[in-house]
Amino acid sequence: MCPILSREHYFLQVINELNQHSVESGSLEERLRDMLLELAESVRYGKRIGTDTLHRLNKLFEQYQALRLKVSFVPRAASLFADGNDDEHTGEEGQQLLLHSEFLDGPDQLRRKYMESIISLLEAMEKSTLALQTCVQCDRWFIPYRRAQVTKFCGSACRNRYHYERTKMGSQRLI
Repeated sequence: MCPILSREHYFLQVINELNQHSVESGSLEERLRDMLLELAESVRYGKRIGTDTLHRLNKLFEQYQALRLKVSFVPRAASLFADGNDDEHTGEEGQQLLLHSEFLDGPDQLRRKYMESIISLLEAMEKSTLALQTCVQCDRWFIPYRRAQVTKFCGSACRNRYHYERTKMGSQRLI
């Protein structure tokens, strides 16, 4: 009964918007931002997360307790595979327990964005082997396709633009 605490791959959106944010030096927001980048860089380069990083991450979780967990009853969804023996997860009148989380701060606050993106990244790391790269053309972070051996671009638009500019520069050198 572990709730999903954040949106899937939300960290990519936040990392790609970092240059639009201004944070005060020494603030909680700066430490959260730096931790997000440190975790992303460790995934990008295939490095293991050290005990020092885990200690600093846990300190950030202590300093900014961003989540409130709640348990409630919801109407039981009809299951195609129900065998009628689900009494252990039901409450009043056959309702099902639901554990969910909510952030205390509004969605526009940077510390919430950074905390949610850290949690999103940690959840993605926990689920599977995650690969992160930056695009050669636009410097945006992206998750490469699993089948791609070597991926340099976040999409076909950047790949096409890169090759166009490369061809254009090659033809200008000939003139």
